[in-house]
Amino acid sequence: ISSGKNAGTGPMILTEYKVGERAKTVARPGYWQNGVDGKPLPYLDAIEHIDLGNDQTAALAALQSGQIDTINSPTEGTFLALRNDAKIKIYAVHTSDVRVLRFRTNLEPWNDNDVRLAVKKCQNRQKILDQAWFGEGLVGHDTHVSPVHPEWAPIDAPAYDPEGAKELLKKAGKEGLTFKLAAGTGWTDVVAYAENLKEDAKAAGITIEIDAMPVNDYWNVWNDDKAPGGITPWVHRPLAVMVLPLAYIAGPDGKPVPWNESNWVDQEFSDLLQKAQGTLDVEARRAITKQLEEIQRDRGSIAIAWWRNLWEVWNPAFQNVLPHPTQYNLWRDVWYDPDKAPK
Repeated sequence: ISSGKNAGTGPMILTEYKVGERAKTVARPGYWQNGVDGKPLPYLDAIEHIDLGNDQTAALAALQSGQIDTINSPTEGTFLALRNDAKIKIYAVHTSDVRVLRFRTNLEPWNDNDVRLAVKKCQNRQKILDQAWFGEGLVGHDTHVSPVHPEWAPIDAPAYDPEGAKELLKKAGKEGLTFKLAAGTGWTDVVAYAENLKEDAKAAGITIEIDAMPVNDYWNVWNDDKAPGGITPWVHRPLAVMVLPLAYIAGPDGKPVPWNESNWVDQEFSDLLQKAQGTLDVEARRAITKQLEEIQRDRGSIAIAWWRNLWEVWNPAFQNVLPHPTQYNLWRDVWYDPDKAPK
């Protein structure tokens, strides 16, 4: 491609690439597909990607001054800086990008489901979403199946119930529970999640000590007995049957698979998941997935309070921008309308 040999079949041709500086693509002549208006795609003549560094401060200033038209993968800081800017268009998309509160079920007290349920009942879900992610997302149901997954089946989200948590702890003989919760300080929403849970769990007589550490340190213990409780980021995956086998089953040797950070294995869940993986019809798979969701909610090893929105931020003159949960740049049929450019 760099030599000018127009390799590939995509709508754009790479014409310039300088590491750490820029990359430029131009429209491929005679591209095979037309848009809904019958005109050849792509609509844009060229796209130039400019490297302004990992800190988005410079990109933010460039977008607001009109020097650039969008920012790749805007951070929460960029979103907050732009959400009230009338000259910028923000597109939000629901995702399965999530922060998972998990407990090591091979260790006490997390081998007792009543204790796990008690902590789950201390989640004030909408409050956590509002304070951790600005209300930008969907409430979670303590199952690693997102409402954006095609096989998602609606189930009830557990209510904030500290009195119910007290009863469960009394039943388990764990009244006045105290535990440590590992959290990476580089993830501001993880810290906010932990702090909200700590505060709201007090009403159930639960004391949470936040074990704050740098992100790199968290990744050293995220699936280790050194962190019996923790909050782990999981990125978007498009299907429930893609993510569930990564973290909630055993391997052929009977041991939890490598990313099973909670060491939780439930035979009924595993059998149903295997059945779901072999079910192509979405409606039939949804019926199985509902059972999987209910098992995780009611006796699983994780809590999920909310699912994160992600965003695209644009010069409003660009039309037909479709935000993607994996933040793919699908700009083949985006066009520019000068009449909608900011004044």
